[in-house]
Amino acid sequence: MKARKKEVFFICLFLAVIFLMLFYSITSETFHVSFKADQKPELNERELVFVEQKKQINIAVDEELGFFPDTFLKEFMSRVFEPSGLEIKVLENSREEDADAALVVANEDSRAKSSDMIFTAALFQLTGSLFVKAEDELPETGSLKGVCVKDQFTKEEKRSLSYNGQGMQLEEAASAQEAVKIAKKKHLDCILGEQEAITGYLKEAGIQNRYQNTYADFYKSNVCLTVHQSNQTLYSILNQCIHEADLQILMGQTQEQWFGIADSLVQKERYKDVTTLLIIVFAAVFFTFFFYYQSNKNLYNELTARMNQLTASKKEMQTTFNGVSYYMAELDPNGIVIDMNKAFLGYVRNESIGKHITEVLELAENPALRIRELLKKTEQTGYGASDEITLKRNILEVNIFPISNIKGKIEKLLFMAEDVTGERMAERQMLQDNKMIAVGQLAAGVAHEIRNPLGIIRNYCYVLKTMKDEETQAQAVQVIEKSVDAAGNIIDNLLNFSRISKKMIGSVYIREHIDSVISLNKGLLKKKQITVSIQCEEDFEVEMAVESFDMILMNLITNAIDAMEEEGQLTIAICKEGEEFYTEVSDTGTGIEEDILDDIFNPFFTTKSSTQGNGLGLYIVYNEVQKMNGEIKVSSRSGQGTTFKVTLPIQVRMEEKGKNEQGKF
Repeated sequence: MKARKKEVFFICLFLAVIFLMLFYSITSETFHVSFKADQKPELNERELVFVEQKKQINIAVDEELGFFPDTFLKEFMSRVFEPSGLEIKVLENSREEDADAALVVANEDSRAKSSDMIFTAALFQLTGSLFVKAEDELPETGSLKGVCVKDQFTKEEKRSLSYNGQGMQLEEAASAQEAVKIAKKKHLDCILGEQEAITGYLKEAGIQNRYQNTYADFYKSNVCLTVHQSNQTLYSILNQCIHEADLQILMGQTQEQWFGIADSLVQKERYKDVTTLLIIVFAAVFFTFFFYYQSNKNLYNELTARMNQLTASKKEMQTTFNGVSYYMAELDPNGIVIDMNKAFLGYVRNESIGKHITEVLELAENPALRIRELLKKTEQTGYGASDEITLKRNILEVNIFPISNIKGKIEKLLFMAEDVTGERMAERQMLQDNKMIAVGQLAAGVAHEIRNPLGIIRNYCYVLKTMKDEETQAQAVQVIEKSVDAAGNIIDNLLNFSRISKKMIGSVYIREHIDSVISLNKGLLKKKQITVSIQCEEDFEVEMAVESFDMILMNLITNAIDAMEEEGQLTIAICKEGEEFYTEVSDTGTGIEEDILDDIFNPFFTTKSSTQGNGLGLYIVYNEVQKMNGEIKVSSRSGQGTTFKVTLPIQVRMEEKGKNEQGKF
């Protein structure tokens, strides 16, 4: 209630003040509006000496302003610069070299041409407008034919121009004066140009009644003085005069003197009751605002409630930010840390704000370079990027996301890292376990392959003991050496396959390498009388993660052998296609039913008994192919066999190679 009485009191007080002002305004016999047209600039000692010595400055006028009488421009500029004490002389020949300054239209072309000149503040503006014939003289349909000054509009702007829904076909003239002459000669419908120039040239041509100004205001061009860069003193004096002068009043006074046109601010009759008008407008605005405030009084309370909700939401976000176990940091676009959550702060345990993220993590050169590339990629593309780096014998999965403002510009970056050391170790252990299962399956065949050279060695040892012929003994030694080499190769292949993977990049000849992998399965192949056919037109060198490829091939071959009965056919086709090569493993086995074809790469999915498989073989194959940036496809018909096609790049990119090397233990 007290607040309401206070509002009523202030309203009554305000109405009383307005009433008194209106009464004073109405009862006053005389009313004068005075304007301070100019103020004398405060010149320093150097500028005063310049004025004393120079006394008069010569000003050249650009050809674009030729429609203004020289006497008009001189009168206007004399009024502007009179407070400085300088006299103004407008040169008749605008190209005279002894000009101290030049009056020009300040556009991009003039600034580009006058790179050694400096421009003052604008003295006045030229406005671009459209002049058209009377409505009854314009065509009812089709485009209006007109003229404009050359380079005044681009082709796209010309095509977009229209008047009352009618387009325009514009030809170009060298100047505003030439445009008026063309319009008069060809009886064109419209003229586009600076309204001051067009108006003057229409009067000069005697056709001012034929065209009317639409006051379209297509553009506004500033008219400035230019001074050479070396004459900073004159530039300072001119600029001070322009800033201190009331240019609108001075222009109006000059127009009234030369053309009989009074400026709006100096027409005494129009502003006879200006105080009354201002009071009424002010009162109307006040009451409008007051009643608007009263009708929307709840807006402030609602806004306050929304601000409180926003603050609470911000606190919740900060709590979430600090509560997650991920290592999170807010970065600027250059990678400088702005903020980080508690988990990350506890991990680095040092002062981090204001430092680059690579310095905070104390990364080596190669991981630091990869993080910088991620930051750059995220900022350029506007999408998130990820990588894995090794830090303090741990593996971090790093993700960087852009944070954009309302306009879509990236202002910050979100750095998020997770320690995936345990997961990677589990994956590698699972891979190793799968290898051991495969080694167990190969054991019988490998044992048989090793017994053959051992039997040969035993026989030729007997020969060495019983035979005394040196030639026979030498032949026996050669056979024993070959048998030892054969057994050693089998053992090497088995050890290479079974060792813990380090994902090293290596270079191999693909046909030769596949032969060595198949040799591990010779025992099983012979036992089931399976024929092996390798189709490869040419052997070629491939750079890849060799052990991953071995695991892929071994799993596919083992699955093919398991799927076939005796006297089956195993076909391995290798082909090079541009920068990729594919390996097809085909069998004549039982095939895969169509309804489970989409599930075969899922972990722990198997059609074998629990003693024959764990369902991880094809899952590991799929993951290893993805890590090598490859693709695997399968086609199968029940009872007719299955074909797996693995496509891989021939060469691994260097950054991927570095990533694989950094990810190993």
